[in-house]
Amino acid sequence: MARSPRKNQPRPYQTAVAAFAGWERPGCWRARVVVSALLTSLALAVTGCAKPAGYPAPANPEQPIPDEPPMTLTPQEAALYIGHPGASFIDARPKKHYRKGHAPGAVSAEWTEFRDETATLMTGKLDADLDRLAALFAGKGVARDSWAIVFGDPLSGWGEEGRIAWTLHYLGATKVSIVDGGWSAWVEAGLPVQKGDVLREPAEFAAEVADQYIARKRDVRLFSADQENWSTVLVDVREPEEFRGAPGAPSYGSLRVGHVPGAVNLPWRSLLDDKGRILPPDQLEPILINKGVRPDARIITYCTGGVRSAHTWFVLHSLGYPVVKNYSASWWEWSLDRKLGAETGGQRPMPVGPAWPPEPRGKAVDADSGEPEVKMTTEELKAMLDADDDDSAEEVIPLTPAQKLKARLDGPKPKPAEAGDEPPE
Repeated sequence: MARSPRKNQPRPYQTAVAAFAGWERPGCWRARVVVSALLTSLALAVTGCAKPAGYPAPANPEQPIPDEPPMTLTPQEAALYIGHPGASFIDARPKKHYRKGHAPGAVSAEWTEFRDETATLMTGKLDADLDRLAALFAGKGVARDSWAIVFGDPLSGWGEEGRIAWTLHYLGATKVSIVDGGWSAWVEAGLPVQKGDVLREPAEFAAEVADQYIARKRDVRLFSADQENWSTVLVDVREPEEFRGAPGAPSYGSLRVGHVPGAVNLPWRSLLDDKGRILPPDQLEPILINKGVRPDARIITYCTGGVRSAHTWFVLHSLGYPVVKNYSASWWEWSLDRKLGAETGGQRPMPVGPAWPPEPRGKAVDADSGEPEVKMTTEELKAMLDADDDDSAEEVIPLTPAQKLKARLDGPKPKPAEAGDEPPE
């Protein structure tokens, strides 16, 4: 069950009206970055502020970088890679918290740096300028092919580490992990702390967009119109009172209250324990399935500005859900468009899908088709959906996820015997 919002909850996303839209509409963002850096250096020189923090020597220089890193790390596991040339520590918390203390060598990357800077109203929309996004990471010393290890603070934040991790995945990075439990877990473990801004040598970051990870307004409209279909699921990860549009519920600058018609409500923190760590799969499964969030469905997550929903995207992605997207523009964008519907009150009854997990082969038979049903784990499902299917070229009518799954489980069709073939023994 989701926990109630904390009374000392951080200020919502931004701390000033100007921050809603980023800087003024750009003439040249690169020029502004240079000017900002020069002004910062001048301020440091005049005021005598502390110099930027140095980059630490590798704690374990011989420690190998895994070919396929786990998507979550304990703080102790992450600490093995302090200063490692093949790893990049990224702190996604607000800058003011980062400067008070962070993991040695971690660079600061706030999610607001990467949103659409041409917007004139509040937005969570990811910037469409891929060169700018890539340059931001490169300037922080983060290469696309390095191992990004991202810190946040899920106990007091908004899941910013999930947003940065999702952004990296969208830009084509494949080695991305978050520190489970975030900064609080790091401090609790008694691991070393560094203060001040870390500056690294620039890296190379050539973006290769993974468009399957992002949802846009048109995608959400299609899902909302298809709300009677169990295999298309819109997941609103805000708190229940936000979802309902309850009187007094925080709107965080949204034009309207309520939710996208047909969405289910799955508060993002309901997938975490009381220390901000992601729940183990055996505990996550009943929570997700109870909301219709199944591995064989197509999922879109959203919240207010695409931050909390990016964290839930990361959880589902780490579980191996094959088709899950984050709507980065989220409720801020949807609520601004008066042509789009908005519902208040509780969640609609969910459409009923087939049982999950299916029964083991030979132990249950589908009542309509008479075919045996199959039980499999999420990992097995993902492996089969990702497997190469030699018969895919013969498919004329697009298959539903359930039909595709059944076709793969039935195995390849036998090839017709050709003249001269030896009969099977």
